[in-house]
Amino acid sequence: MREFQGRMASMVEKASSLGEAMEAAQASASSPEGEVTVTVGIGGSLQDLQLSPASRQMSAQALAALIKETYREAAEQAGRSATGALASVFGEDNDLVRQARARSQGEE
Repeated sequence: MREFQGRMASMVEKASSLGEAMEAAQASASSPEGEVTVTVGIGGSLQDLQLSPASRQMSAQALAALIKETYREAAEQAGRSATGALASVFGEDNDLVRQARARSQGEE
């Protein structure tokens, strides 16, 4: 019974650590000239989008393409951050961490 309680306490601690790490696993990226800044959270959720005054000089198509590219960059960074959070809690050799790394590298 003590062993079971110890395992449960460890699981609760890991879950709490993972929750905190995942909340912090967001990333921001800016376009090369700073017209667009995108912040992405876990799972690719858009947290923030900022457009500088210089973005007003761009065509709608160019701005849309720049937003998409900047979003992609931020999403990739957030994915790496989330995988790092998993690794910090479960260790690099954990199956879940290996699967997350493979997915983030497009090796599903």
